Parts: sequence; structure tokens; C-alpha cells
Amino acid sequence: MKKKFTALFSAMVMLLAFAGMAQATYYHFEDYRKTDVIFTSGISSTWTFDLDTDSLYLWEIAAVPLQNNGSDWSLIPPDRIGPMGETDILHRAYLTMRLCGANGDIADLMLDNLLLWDNKTLSTGGTGTIDVFSQLYDDHLLTVTIKSESGTFRVDWMTLAGCYESAPTTVPEPGTVVLLGAGLAGIAVVLRRRTKAAADRT
Repeated sequence: MKKKFTALFSAMVMLLAFAGMAQATYYHFEDYRKTDVIFTSGISSTWTFDLDTDSLYLWEIAAVPLQNNGSDWSLIPPDRIGPMGETDILHRAYLTMRLCGANGDIADLMLDNLLLWDNKTLSTGGTGTIDVFSQLYDDHLLTVTIKSESGTFRVDWMTLAGCYESAPTTVPEPGTVVLLGAGLAGIAVVLRRRTKAAADRT
């Protein structure tokens, strides 16, 4: 009988271990670079983004959709500030910047070792969103280099944004915890009664 109770107890422990549900948290992140950088002909500058060490502004979002839906996140207080984890899963990443004083100036843009702009003619304003997911997916690192080929302009700000999924953790379902507790209580009652009955016979 004791072996049966031991087997039942072991089964309940295994049930608790395997019946948990993996839960992940999803975040929209923004990595800001707000310092003005002035370019003249022949001048270049490089920005480095490291999602695993930078102080990211983080907002918790629903699992679907994993996008910003046009929200101006700078108007919303972040849920927290901190880096992305090395084991977290990146889903989207895009780069935006604002150019000032650009009027027909010419520049090149490098993303890591990829030449994205080759003698591109610039104009004042936003550059739109540049998809940089492929550069960041493996190592969470991105270097952005701009070189002025002619003219004078400045980069007013640059932002790396996107969304990622935190590494999931296993959380036991409430029903499983209740079931285990009830089972252990039942075993304790039965064992107590059998012990008392054996003592009475002696």
C-alpha cells in the first residue's frame, strides 16, 4: 500500500511539473539618439545600437499585433527602461531619423556592412522607416554610418524601434495547483487513519 501512495505522489508532482503553461511578455521598444550631428562634405559619423546593453524604453503590448499601429510612443510613459535579454526573441526592428538643413545634399548610408544609400539625394524631414530586422535578429547589434558626399546637413535625431518577445517562463495553471493540494491532503488523511488503525490493533 505504501508503494501505491508513493507512486500516486510521484504522479502528482510530475503533473504539476508538466501541466504548466509557457507565458511570454511582448514589448515595443524605442532606442533614442537625440544628439545633433552636423555633416559637411566628406564627413561621416557612426551610431551603434546594442539591444542587449542599451537603456531601451519599453512598453508592454499584446502578443498580436506586434506593431506600433502608428502610435507616438514618446507621448506614453514607458512601463520600464532596460535592455533586451540575450535570449529574447526579436520580431520587428526599424530605423527612423530626421534630417535638417538638407536641400539636395548627397550622402551614403551603411547598415553594418550593407550599403543602403549610394549617393542618395537628401531633403529635410523624416526618412520614413527603414527595416533593419535582418541586421539585428542574430546578435541584437546594429551600426549605422552616414557619410556626406556633398553639401551640409545635420541628423536631428535617430531612433531604433520595434518589438520583441521575452523568453517564456513556465507558470503552473491554478487548477493544477489545486488538484495537487487536494491529492496531497487526501494522501495525508488516509495515511493518518491507517497509522491510527495500526496503533489501535497493537
